[in-house]
Amino acid sequence: MMNSPAVANGTDRIGRIMSLIPGAVLFPAPEKFKGCNVPGWGEMPSSVMEDERWLERVKASPNIAVRLGHDSNGICSIDIDNDEEVEPFLSLNPVLRESLRTKGARGCNIWVRMTDDGYPHVTNIVTAAGDKWGEWRATGGLTMIAGIHKNGSDRYRAVKNAPAVEISFSDIAWPEDLRMDWNWPDVAGDQSETAVDEDESLFAAVVERCGNPVFTTDKGKVCGINEPFWAGLMAAENIIIHEPEERQFYRYDHTTGLFQPETPEALKSETARRMLLESRANPALAVLESFRSDRQLGGIVAHLRGQTEERGAFLPSERNHVHLANGVLVINGDECRLEPFSPEFRSRNRSPIPYDPAATCPRFLDELVFPAVAPEDVAVLQKMAGQALLGQNIVQRFTILDGLEGRGKTQFANVIQRITGMANVCQLRTKLLGERFELYRLLRKTLLVGVDVDADFLATRGAAVIKALCGGDWLDAEQKGGNGCHQFQGIFNILMTSNARLKVKLQGDIGAWRRRLLIVRYEAPPPKRRIPDFGLLLVNEEGSGILNWALRGLGALLEDVRECGDIRLSERQKMIVDSLLAESDSLRHFLKRSLIESDGWDLTVDEIVRAYAQFCPDMGWSALPETEIQRQLPSLMLELFKAVKAHDIKRDGRSVRGFRGVVIKPEVEP
Repeated sequence: MMNSPAVANGTDRIGRIMSLIPGAVLFPAPEKFKGCNVPGWGEMPSSVMEDERWLERVKASPNIAVRLGHDSNGICSIDIDNDEEVEPFLSLNPVLRESLRTKGARGCNIWVRMTDDGYPHVTNIVTAAGDKWGEWRATGGLTMIAGIHKNGSDRYRAVKNAPAVEISFSDIAWPEDLRMDWNWPDVAGDQSETAVDEDESLFAAVVERCGNPVFTTDKGKVCGINEPFWAGLMAAENIIIHEPEERQFYRYDHTTGLFQPETPEALKSETARRMLLESRANPALAVLESFRSDRQLGGIVAHLRGQTEERGAFLPSERNHVHLANGVLVINGDECRLEPFSPEFRSRNRSPIPYDPAATCPRFLDELVFPAVAPEDVAVLQKMAGQALLGQNIVQRFTILDGLEGRGKTQFANVIQRITGMANVCQLRTKLLGERFELYRLLRKTLLVGVDVDADFLATRGAAVIKALCGGDWLDAEQKGGNGCHQFQGIFNILMTSNARLKVKLQGDIGAWRRRLLIVRYEAPPPKRRIPDFGLLLVNEEGSGILNWALRGLGALLEDVRECGDIRLSERQKMIVDSLLAESDSLRHFLKRSLIESDGWDLTVDEIVRAYAQFCPDMGWSALPETEIQRQLPSLMLELFKAVKAHDIKRDGRSVRGFRGVVIKPEVEP
């Protein structure tokens, strides 16, 4: 069901609300709170809605409440607590089916406009058995119309998008099994300070916890501000977390469902604005405007840091959801359901693509994927794309797309980056991974990418750190100019493309590299027509369809993990990995296959180099440079044959460098 204008987000939501209940008085309210945090809200005149400063405050508020009754042009609401009671009530009052109806977590609020003044103030309604049925909300009460419900997971939304119906109270029919002790004005008098909710006023709750907002002299003159109070109010009106190890504030954004980084300077500015609004809304606190120096605001933020500290707030856990542009897709076995944003998900990353279960991606598949790789590799690409959306590397592998240029590797990588979200992507720089501050760049990212990398990308100093970055190891990231290290877990998805076959600096750890590597080889002919920025074009045209394709891949990957603990690979795919590892250690591979121990025989270094140079093309490999051969050969000969380099091997009457006790096998001798 589409959200109605009454509860949609955006700068014009006040106008949309007022188009359905004109004349209503609106109040700002904190997120996940059903009351009002404005002291004296019941006494504020209706003319406050003509004050641009007040409207700005309401517009900026996470939640919006409507004051009801005589001071809001007769707007009232019938709050029904349970879903099963709604239809029987509407059957008794068919005219109210056409009235504005909003919903939070359960039941609904039916909005009406009273045609006369003869209606009760706020009244609880119970059944004959004494169970709560709902409330008649009128003068003295508030009803939430926009924002996040106090349970944190539901959003106030309209289930009937229409203006409030005009009706007389006497024309409303009530179920026979209800007990209604109406709170008539002539009995109860003025009830303007009566709250409709059981929740205590947020403002009063912060006063109870932190003390009064200001300090006064014996004569009642304001002489200072209570910094813990204003920090507490900021914490109560927003969802803020301070992560002490990162030394970073995060504020929850209900429009995106993300915890966004917030600087102390921004919080100072927000606190100053909040104090100014309070000074203008509450005459007793008008002097607050003069107590907003940088020193005082800094003191408030310091208290806020302590009040909101949550160590390990974003530590990785087993993910079962994918955060998307229009909700959070929760995966439960073979079932998926799209849920509204909630701070409970602790999300800092999301895909910018909206979920549309009916969307498809024919161009992406027919023009970019299917023509470029083998069918079994399509399944691998799909699964790894789904894992990138998940934001965690559950199979602890990184993906290499290699092959000749112009086959679509880079465009596919561009697509994956964009459906994952460019804000979640960071360039992988293997040459710098061993440097002091490089790992700090990776914090809050989920996808590391190296595009069109050189053949030695995995053979440089620091490349071995990649195994830890995707293998679940814990690492320390040091911030430049900061103190100490932030510990994080290496659960990154990693994608790299290359026109050359990469060589790995194995350092004797061939088994670990085999467990981490995943290679998709692009061997098909290039497309006949090149389309500039084809990846971006596909995401713009078929983003939701590509998202669905990747989500199906994620489902298949999760099934692989449940059944065998890893992604399923064919023998061909495993052989490609083995071949790359063998080529990366080609000199060792050659020596083990081509040389044997033999007393009385010897080989010169030049003879070994020539034999190796002939061996590599037969294997389809690129040979190492001669300087690298000269560097590796002594240690390998000692390891494999216990042969020490000699400088007096005789050839043509002169002494040259070589090794004794070895000979080239006859079948591979040049």
